[in-house]
Amino acid sequence: MHELAYLSAVKVGTLIRERKVSAEEITRLAIQRISKFNPQLNAVVAKNEEAALHAAKEADKEIHAGQLRGPLHGVPITIKDSFSTIGLATTSGFPALQGFVPDRDAAVVSRLKQAGVVLLGKTNVSPLLIDIQTDNDIYGRTNNPWNQERTAGGSSGGSAASVAAGLSYLDIGSDIGGSLRLPAHYCGVFSLKPTEGAVPPTGHMPGFEGTADYASSRHLACYGPLARSIEDLQTAFSIIAGGSGFAGGLPNGPQVPPPTESATPLRVAWLDELPGYPVSHEIQEALHRFVTQLAGQGIHVDQITAPPIDVRTAWETWGKMIDAELNSTTPMLQRGLAYLTTRKVSQKVPTASMLVPLTFKNYMRVLTVREQLIRRFELFMSDYDVLLCPVSSTTAFPHHQKTKMVGYLPIYEEPLYIDGKPQNYWIATTYYANLFNVTGSPVVTMPIGFDKAGLPIGIQCVGKRWRDHDLLSTAARMSQTSQEWKPPTL
Repeated sequence: MHELAYLSAVKVGTLIRERKVSAEEITRLAIQRISKFNPQLNAVVAKNEEAALHAAKEADKEIHAGQLRGPLHGVPITIKDSFSTIGLATTSGFPALQGFVPDRDAAVVSRLKQAGVVLLGKTNVSPLLIDIQTDNDIYGRTNNPWNQERTAGGSSGGSAASVAAGLSYLDIGSDIGGSLRLPAHYCGVFSLKPTEGAVPPTGHMPGFEGTADYASSRHLACYGPLARSIEDLQTAFSIIAGGSGFAGGLPNGPQVPPPTESATPLRVAWLDELPGYPVSHEIQEALHRFVTQLAGQGIHVDQITAPPIDVRTAWETWGKMIDAELNSTTPMLQRGLAYLTTRKVSQKVPTASMLVPLTFKNYMRVLTVREQLIRRFELFMSDYDVLLCPVSSTTAFPHHQKTKMVGYLPIYEEPLYIDGKPQNYWIATTYYANLFNVTGSPVVTMPIGFDKAGLPIGIQCVGKRWRDHDLLSTAARMSQTSQEWKPPTL
């Protein structure tokens, strides 16, 4: 049964449909593994055991009757604790929402249930999803299954840890600055940050209705799967993608995958380090080995020494958009004081930039700058199928203690160390990731090896906007070059 726990979601779904194993048996296996291993990982925080077993039995009845719902019918999965789930607590790691139970499912949850999945429970997050470590006052800290003294990443840390540890076959997370990609990299699993707008946000972070008369966070955020194979990402994305009746401005219906796989030779650009923002030698060496293997297969590879967009402008744009959309209800005097106290910080950490004064004209200027960055990046990508680069400057680091909280923002004054050299916490972790929230590009995170400490190394595979299926197909072709996925020893 150990081998069954680490199969891909699609392979398990095939076994269930072929009646070689039942959905109930697979669900009981997952529940047993959560009972055995979750106490040391703290990845699954709201359990749904009774309802999951009922759903698994219903799936078996439907399959036996020939009423097939798709490739994930009967497969047990988890969902990040920021998506609305009927009858199951949804807290976003925020103490004020402890015990909050929604009365409707998020769009992605509803679509997955319609596709026949079995919901095992919810996975842990950082408070209000504002950290790249997963630790909150409701459920506590999530540990990395490869080394429990290390972070699982955040804010989808529980999602990545659950999938890596074989507690779940699939999870759905969110990403506004690396929250899918960093945990996938640290825990050694695959993830897809789709094109911004490809997956509806409906039902994400419920419980805040009535706090403002408009919806915040209209840009940058994306919602996508974490899994143990590219095929699982493809299948999950095909289910959850497409517009929602509750989310205006998105296309109706799911995206349609390309009808046939292209045999055209791939063109790959790659970058191992941004000037002035060092990446650990072991990550760079792993990327170099991977690219060399691609070249050996006849794939055209071009190393670029500078990114195709001005990264400081991109980081400042990210910070100003976050500030404008999430902090717009903050009183003017309070914003002014915050600006004066953080101005020096933003000179060193441009993602901490504020939009001051916060006026409609300045907000539109920021959106225009973003559009220019998108155009430049898409023009560069017109010559390539994919851009490869690091996810983060480091592999999973030891649990890092925050210095204090400023509002809901954790402050880390102690640096992280990259090859023995100190680096700002946020720069070391998020700077290679949030560039592509600004460009809105789809990104597959793919594990390609391990460092000398046995910690996973992943890379970002960045594609063209609205070409998510093409990117997934490209990543599937490249993944044949990397080592076969392997689980941690628990």
